[in-house]
Amino acid sequence: MSEEAEQPVTATWPVLETPDRLERIIDIIAEDGAIDRALITPEATLETLGLASMDVVMILMGVEEKLNIYLPVDNDLASARNMSEFVAAIDRALEAGEPGEFDQDAK
Repeated sequence: MSEEAEQPVTATWPVLETPDRLERIIDIIAEDGAIDRALITPEATLETLGLASMDVVMILMGVEEKLNIYLPVDNDLASARNMSEFVAAIDRALEAGEPGEFDQDAK
């Protein structure tokens, strides 16, 4: 069994450095995934939310468009086990990339 699989699953939202980024990412997931926002909790998974791979693609495209960032589907994003880890992976990609429109508006 891999070391990563042995780590506990995160059940709280990550603390993001940019104010309001968490809410913005959750809004995008709800809108582009066509999910009731109240169902998007830290422990929810893509499966429990009923998201198919095409839904995930639409969410990632929405994140890219609305936050003005290229979001590679790398191991970090692909290995997210729940929404908390999924949001954290998006946040890390945003932090690693060039400042986008959202970051400029948040200042």
